[in-house]
Amino acid sequence: MQFKVYLFEDLTIKCALQPLTQHRKVAELWLGTSTLENKWPKRVAAPEKADILVLSAVLPLATTFALLDQLPADSSYVQEGRILAQRGNGKNTITNTLPFLQHPEDLLTYQAAFLQAEIKGNHPNPGNNTLINPENIYIHPTAQVQGSILDASKGPIHIGEGVNLQIGTLIQGPAALLEGATTNIGAKIRPNTTVGPGCKVGGEINHCIFFPFSNKAHEGYLGNSIVGSFSNLGALTNGSNLRNDIQKVSLYDYTLKGPRPTGVTSLGQLIGDYVTTGVGTHLNTGTVIGSHCNLSSIGFPPRYIPSFSFGEYPALRAFDFDKAFASACAWMKLKNQEIPENLRQSMEEIWKADTSFRN
Repeated sequence: MQFKVYLFEDLTIKCALQPLTQHRKVAELWLGTSTLENKWPKRVAAPEKADILVLSAVLPLATTFALLDQLPADSSYVQEGRILAQRGNGKNTITNTLPFLQHPEDLLTYQAAFLQAEIKGNHPNPGNNTLINPENIYIHPTAQVQGSILDASKGPIHIGEGVNLQIGTLIQGPAALLEGATTNIGAKIRPNTTVGPGCKVGGEINHCIFFPFSNKAHEGYLGNSIVGSFSNLGALTNGSNLRNDIQKVSLYDYTLKGPRPTGVTSLGQLIGDYVTTGVGTHLNTGTVIGSHCNLSSIGFPPRYIPSFSFGEYPALRAFDFDKAFASACAWMKLKNQEIPENLRQSMEEIWKADTSFRN
């Protein structure tokens, strides 16, 4: 790709991708081994410096790059009235379908393709580990891997800088554990999983994306799910990803303000940033949890839990704002991260957007 790209945001798409976009831009969503914006090799910070303006939700696949290369001067790719890419003044519109994110679960749909494309093996020395298809495995020289099984027979595996795999860890590719991630003893990481920087995981995880600095350190299952940053799922937190009747799953949609059919049968949880669950919490198939929730549950809580929810179902109530802010700061300090100057302002915007527990 020879052209310079400026990524522009679309507020309607940002709304549709909640709760994952409540604290970040669409371009900052994680997929495969990095954020969307970091997959563009020649991204610039100002539109006047770019050759092409591209919607931030457009997926940077090889097919996308090829289509952008073919975009004529002063033309734009448009789908249903939405500009996906524009060169020059863009006055000549071309109806074209560039792949782009429309719903949060789309990240899970494209996860395997990005992991397969982005991970390149370095044929590491096995040491005291079992490596299956080592030519498809990358282990950074600073990673600590002890007594683990890495199976890359069905997809590549990436073990990043400073990653610590404790004894008994099993990883089935394609999968990526990024900088500073840690597994607990006996962790089982199934295909199509990304464990983001600074995360700690254990139990069984299947087809999941963990944004940076979150934990699911203990026993329990999570499948076909996305977890935002600075969230902590307590021991024996379990998420269902398949309905008992094997019917297709619906999800709460922030644009529709109600359920939306997804067309898929396997879908677990979409969890926002700064969410904590207590020991033994159970989460139903297709549950959406907003940011800044502190939850515990004996039974299954609702399948949509608004931001700033607190307590044990069925007695959920509003999380006191100052306590929620203190909790967010505490989790960032625990992960040795600086607290952003705009964190409180960002939280206030989320608080004002959903008043369902305060009416």
